[in-house]
Amino acid sequence: MLGDISDEEFNELIVMFSQSVLENFQTRGVVESKIFPVNHYIHVACYILYDQSYQYNILKEVASKISPEDIAKRSKSLGSSSNHLSFYSLMMLYLHGRAEIIYDNLSKKKAGETNIVVEPETKKKETKFIMDFWKRLSPNYLNEGELTLKTKKITCLSDDYIENLKENMISIEHNKDIIKQLKQTIAHLTIYSFLSQAECRFSISEQGPYYFEDNTDPLVFKEFLDLHTGDDMFGINMSGNMPYKITKIAPVPNVIFGMTLKNMNKIEFNDFGTLFADPTDLSSNITSIGIWTKELMHPKDLRYPDNLCKLKPLTLNILTELSEFAKSATKELYIDISKWSYTKKLMFGSNLYVNRIASSCAQFAGIENNFNWTWAFDYAAGKPLKTDLVNKEKIDFYIDVLGTKVKTSQDEKEGTKVEIASIEKYKGLHPFLTRMFRGKRLRKLDPFYYFLQDE
Repeated sequence: MLGDISDEEFNELIVMFSQSVLENFQTRGVVESKIFPVNHYIHVACYILYDQSYQYNILKEVASKISPEDIAKRSKSLGSSSNHLSFYSLMMLYLHGRAEIIYDNLSKKKAGETNIVVEPETKKKETKFIMDFWKRLSPNYLNEGELTLKTKKITCLSDDYIENLKENMISIEHNKDIIKQLKQTIAHLTIYSFLSQAECRFSISEQGPYYFEDNTDPLVFKEFLDLHTGDDMFGINMSGNMPYKITKIAPVPNVIFGMTLKNMNKIEFNDFGTLFADPTDLSSNITSIGIWTKELMHPKDLRYPDNLCKLKPLTLNILTELSEFAKSATKELYIDISKWSYTKKLMFGSNLYVNRIASSCAQFAGIENNFNWTWAFDYAAGKPLKTDLVNKEKIDFYIDVLGTKVKTSQDEKEGTKVEIASIEKYKGLHPFLTRMFRGKRLRKLDPFYYFLQDE
């Protein structure tokens, strides 16, 4: 039964996962943006996931229809909506929210407040369920059967799967023009993808290294998902609810680049799905490339291992089409987003962190229509929330306590409303993150994400 794990096992997993997250953060740059309030929206999202039992309530219903093991196995393909980053984030973001609440409750007790229960039994039950759900994912997705990337590689594809792609590879080792065009296309798609996803990397995926038979050149893949074609997002009709529109649509809904590389000193991945390579610029080391798009199929219809969607090989001409799309869409998005209010930017980002993984799991279960996924956009627009899973007043509180309290004032000269920032607080970062900077000995006795707490 999901969630039936002992306190001892839970605490052991907390120690392991806490250390893993800290190691991954050491390889990550500062999360800051002049466009989106990245830190602020992430921590608001984490509060929602845990404090309002949002993730638990959705995954509990998902688990009644499909096991996490099946979700993982049906994701073992290129271009999947779920991958190791998704699974890792499912646990990390929830534990972030849990740590925020535990830190808050401990602070209240220290300040002398009475009747504070640091971690109620109901929340312990929910957290054990999420932990158990998570620990059944990556071991059934990664070929190595690990929870985290101890091997520093992301490999989920079978040898047969890889060999079937071999005939689609095109030798470009001595073609500087194609290599330059490929590099530019990837750069344009990267900028577009980050901007369209509030500067998170959920729609960019990397994995490898793999090897073709009788070829010592490692093969890595870089995928760009959710390219805007005007179709439904997450398989859900969100017409009129998306916060932006793109006039020039993408030629394909996703694109996957496979690259064989020569003379590489290092190819390593972290749990955030980021490739660390030496040399860092791969363009001079590419010997051949393959380009594919994955057919769209509802996740509830996928079956492992024989029905994981087909890949359609694309010609090199797609590079020009993708570059033109990405450049045009990025310009259009930047102009549009620059006019948004602070709240709209914040809720767009929070929506991705709260709903991206949950909606994907719901699709695998075929129950995505059981939930409302547009409440974040309704909140930003000042509309009633069409769901019982979130509480508007609590969201108000999270935004206020975590970041910059924003009020609207009237600019009499221009006659337009502008937002004026006042009363800076945490600048989006929750203070529990200071636990990250304690010594190793103390972190072992009291891990970053907290042991189960006594009342």
